[in-house]
Amino acid sequence: MLKRVLSLLLVAMLLLGAAFAEEVQWPTLADHASPDGTKIQHLTDEPVTISIWCDISSHDVTNVVGDIQNLDILKTLEEKTGVKINLIVPPVGEGDNNFSLMLTSGKYADIIIGFDNFYSKGGDAAIDEGIIIDLKDMVEQYAPNYEAARHLSQYREINTVTDSGRMPFFCQMPYMDKEGETQCGLIIRKDVLDKLGMEMPVTFDDWHEYLTRAKDELGMTRGFGLAYTGISKYNALNAAFEFGMADVAQGGNFFVKDGQVQYGPLTEGYRDYVKLMAQWYAEGLIDPDFTSTVTFDDGIAMMSSNLCSATSEHGGVLDYINGLGAGVDPDFKFVPVPYPVLEPGQQLHYGQIKGGATIAKSAVITTACKTPELALQLLDQLYTDEGFMLCNYGTEGKSYELVDGEPKFTDLIMNNDLGTSTHMMSAYAAFISWPFETNLGREFDESVFANGKVWDTNNDYSYSFPAGVTLNEEEKEVYGDYYGDIETYVNEMTVKFIMGLEELDNLDGFVETLHSLGVDEVINAYQTAYDRYMSR
Repeated sequence: MLKRVLSLLLVAMLLLGAAFAEEVQWPTLADHASPDGTKIQHLTDEPVTISIWCDISSHDVTNVVGDIQNLDILKTLEEKTGVKINLIVPPVGEGDNNFSLMLTSGKYADIIIGFDNFYSKGGDAAIDEGIIIDLKDMVEQYAPNYEAARHLSQYREINTVTDSGRMPFFCQMPYMDKEGETQCGLIIRKDVLDKLGMEMPVTFDDWHEYLTRAKDELGMTRGFGLAYTGISKYNALNAAFEFGMADVAQGGNFFVKDGQVQYGPLTEGYRDYVKLMAQWYAEGLIDPDFTSTVTFDDGIAMMSSNLCSATSEHGGVLDYINGLGAGVDPDFKFVPVPYPVLEPGQQLHYGQIKGGATIAKSAVITTACKTPELALQLLDQLYTDEGFMLCNYGTEGKSYELVDGEPKFTDLIMNNDLGTSTHMMSAYAAFISWPFETNLGREFDESVFANGKVWDTNNDYSYSFPAGVTLNEEEKEVYGDYYGDIETYVNEMTVKFIMGLEELDNLDGFVETLHSLGVDEVINAYQTAYDRYMSR
């Protein structure tokens, strides 16, 4: 008997191990584009209208389509499903006010896109307050395509429900759970390196030599372009000091190390960082005007001045900056470079934030909807193979063509004077906020991927705070009560330490003040939320 039990246990363990070892078999782009893929279904012959509220302030495409009801995706969905769609769009810039008025009136749209961006209490509270419905018991029957997509990975399963197991949101999921390409990081003047006869810098000592020689020998007096808060964009200079922080280009107030939520300014690494930056600033290696470089235009002017030898920036503006710089120096060329390290071979864990694939809480169905089953079926059509192509690429023969079975955008998207490729995708495919399986980076050219490989060279981003962690009402209240003052104080003191306006001997007092401002309470709130997320 004992032998039989042990044998069964062994088989179970082997099967369990195999299950966890099995890789997800993701559908390929060719699978989604195949004529044999799942199709958008006809849902009703009855004259039914579903209203969808959607703020388009960040992607107003009326300059392309005119009346917003002229969107190709709306026409296609209406034609194929039989459902009339009334897209309700607040005036550009009035999303918050319009949403508040809708909630106050109780006259909700049937579906609200971006609900979580405007309702701060979270999905569970919205269900409890009778604003939206819990989709948990409906998706299997009325949204089989979405349900199948949810179960393609454990990551999706835990990030499409709340900590309590409810399902307030019909989510947007990245294709293959991709985090997206690294688009931002450290850049350096390659032409300046060549003039100085130097190789790409690796360690901080290498960087110190480069910045010093560029200043002394070539007159590059704006040196390294630090962001105005004293933390370089995308944590380019502080990653080697084992801490991450929010910067002017991205959030990320906290990071996680060995399962513990940490706050950068409380770490030893922060002390070492500000001491080094203070030294570099005193030596004239940091842009003396870094606190005045606030706007995008300020940054462009600094980088293209021919006085800045390095900074951190979004890769999408490199060609633009280099084009401007060529007017001053025909050899002008910023290129991506790996983040500096303290010692050769050091593994970094922070940079452009990579907290896992972002599963967006895109849509909700409200309690005002008289046909919630039909509304859910309508949303589910976006998760068919045909819906994947429609949302990501638009209409074949118009916005994309199939080349060797895979979609390629036409010039309507990639070379259109009316807007960027992202803008044109919102006009001819789906709005970037809609709930579908989004193929991140589908419009990128090879240079973006090449830049990302450079920035990923020595960074695994493992300290990034998971994107799916959510604060409950009590935790949000703690954050709201304390963090504003903490952030203001940190930004102010970081600059003062670097510029020599505050003695570095006062770093102990700085930390004591953070504790008195309630930083421990905020960290505890995030730790509790993180632990809850990890237990899903």
